[in-house]
Amino acid sequence: MVDFDFNGEILCMGSMNMDLVMVMDSLPEPGETVLTDNFSTYPGGKGGNQAVAAAMNGAKVQMFTKLGGDRFSVELVNLMSEKGVDTSRILRDPERTAGIAMIRVDKKGQNSISFTPGSNALLSPADVERNSDLFQSGRILLLTMEIAEETIYRAIEMAHEKGMFTIVDPAPAPRQGFPDSIASLVHLIKPNETEARILTGIEVRDKESARDALEKLRLLGFRLPIVTLGEKGIVGLDEDCFIELNPFKVNCVDTTAAGDVFSGALAAALSKGESLRQSLAWANAAGALSTTISGAQTSIPSSESVRDLLGKRV
Repeated sequence: MVDFDFNGEILCMGSMNMDLVMVMDSLPEPGETVLTDNFSTYPGGKGGNQAVAAAMNGAKVQMFTKLGGDRFSVELVNLMSEKGVDTSRILRDPERTAGIAMIRVDKKGQNSISFTPGSNALLSPADVERNSDLFQSGRILLLTMEIAEETIYRAIEMAHEKGMFTIVDPAPAPRQGFPDSIASLVHLIKPNETEARILTGIEVRDKESARDALEKLRLLGFRLPIVTLGEKGIVGLDEDCFIELNPFKVNCVDTTAAGDVFSGALAAALSKGESLRQSLAWANAAGALSTTISGAQTSIPSSESVRDLLGKRV
């Protein structure tokens, strides 16, 4: 991995939503109504999840996004602040609402998500320009794709100009791919199997096909591609070195935030100067543990739990 002088700080950009969750025996097919006996609300949004995960894993995290003037927006900021994230630069539009995600989870832990970004979608390239002081050398910029693409691309450019290390979690993956000029500015990209297929056109079914996708991502300009394969583990390509990590065996309940927890924990470990392999191992354990608890931010494990799980594998 490229040498970088990390300062322990992360700037996180992405969505903050309230997740409305129901757990049921099976996910509904088109036109089907499925009866269940539960309903819960959880703070979520991929950006929010990753920010809290990074903070809970020891990083100094600042969140930059846009929320509304509704009750959910107030609650989301308060809950994030309680987790140790600096929320002082979250922008507000009093005429708008927070993002809302409607999540159904089946008895196997698989999920289906419908999402409206609300005020998150209004974060603009001009907002990035007006808040350019947040982009500081030595910081990690951690991004997801649930806000406007033009805003994401300007943030990546700004991070490059300011000497930041950029991590992109391409969820949801842009169907048209990334502009060539942007891909080369991203230090690390971390798609899952579906996102890797969208970005590369390669059907990712196993580690062998994932390796093909890694090589295609490298050809597209991404310097350090990592593909998460769920129960099949993790693969990556660091320069010419193929990286492979096996999954942890846990009692899976809900996979909703596993990818976000992985990304936040990975960024946190890197920000503290851990090696790439050590950081991936830490993120792998954190993501696995998050699937054992329902919810998004409520499922983020403590550093002690992650350390314990890693210790059992040694």
